[in-house]
Amino acid sequence: MAPLMFLLFKPSFEVPSSPYSVSLLLNSSAFQIFIFVLLSMASSSKSRSRSNGKPHVLCFHQDLAPLRTVKVQGPTRGKHFYGCSHWPNSYGFFKWADEEDRVQELQFLLFERDTRIVELEILIEELENEVNNLKETKWKLEDDVAEMAIENTEQLAIISSAAADKKLYNLLVASWVLFAIVLLLLGRG
Repeated sequence: MAPLMFLLFKPSFEVPSSPYSVSLLLNSSAFQIFIFVLLSMASSSKSRSRSNGKPHVLCFHQDLAPLRTVKVQGPTRGKHFYGCSHWPNSYGFFKWADEEDRVQELQFLLFERDTRIVELEILIEELENEVNNLKETKWKLEDDVAEMAIENTEQLAIISSAAADKKLYNLLVASWVLFAIVLLLLGRG
């Protein structure tokens, strides 16, 4: 029961907020397996409930199968078994009483395995969502880098244009200074 409680109260589980998210959750394989495990638990608890430490086994008619003892001569004489509750009118259900513990143990192992599968599928979905979010972030960052490259190219063009304008201005000033010097020299001479 502890693995199931982990699934129900897992702190990282997010409740879907939109109808589309709810639809995705209901159609996910992890959710369907989770429901299957819940239904399996409900049916196994019906057939395996205990009262006063004695197991209750249900026959194919979903009635309590009584515990009986083999009375015929042979190697199984005295051995306990569960039989159909409608015996002798109906046959078909038979289970040795000493197999009970092994069956319950195997059912519990199957339940643990199914629960672990559901946990791993939920983890896979969370990781896939994280990967998708990281891809979207990467694409946004690539777009930002491309925009920054364009802006830097424009700024570089503006700076180089301003540098060319400054060189032309300095050349113009130098030519006026040279012109003024030539006029001064001509005026003296």
